[in-house]
Amino acid sequence: MKAGLALALLLLPACALATLQPPAQTWPIDPDGSEVLFSVRKLWFAHERGTFPQLHGTLRRIDSGAGTDTLEVDATVAAADLQMDDPDHRARALGPDFFDAARFPWIRFESDPFPLDVLAAGGPVRGRLTLHGVRRPVTLALQASACPGQPLACPIRVRGTILRANFGMQALRGVLANRVELNLRIRVGAEH
Repeated sequence: MKAGLALALLLLPACALATLQPPAQTWPIDPDGSEVLFSVRKLWFAHERGTFPQLHGTLRRIDSGAGTDTLEVDATVAAADLQMDDPDHRARALGPDFFDAARFPWIRFESDPFPLDVLAAGGPVRGRLTLHGVRRPVTLALQASACPGQPLACPIRVRGTILRANFGMQALRGVLANRVELNLRIRVGAEH
């Protein structure tokens, strides 16, 4: 009996700490209100463009306990959802030289934690991009929110540039540039 009471007294501070820390907040990415666009220069002035019309994932708020809240993003697109104007270009892009959607059906970005205020003011978001079976660090630029007082009420806009050769996509090097410009529009749903 005394051992049980002593154990309960020892665990009491740990239970109190657990109840004082707020739970992490999570917002689902609204797939129907979010999209990823990319553009690659071909030949001299023309561009090859594509869209992934749905983005899936979550935005999660983490209480660091040090007075600075941070966010993390985990987002994926299905490679096979790629939309392009030319069906032949789409088929080539989904093939083994580029996205290789049959072997690598998902493209994923996992951010490092970043400060909550970057969501309103804009700034860099670092993380890892998995594309064509290769996982590499990338830095994207979160744009300043059109709704700085409530940044989740407006679309979140992200831009970035990746080098396709870094992800094993080196086909058509004489025709397509190595730099791929990314433009993301993200809407989040209600917190859960």
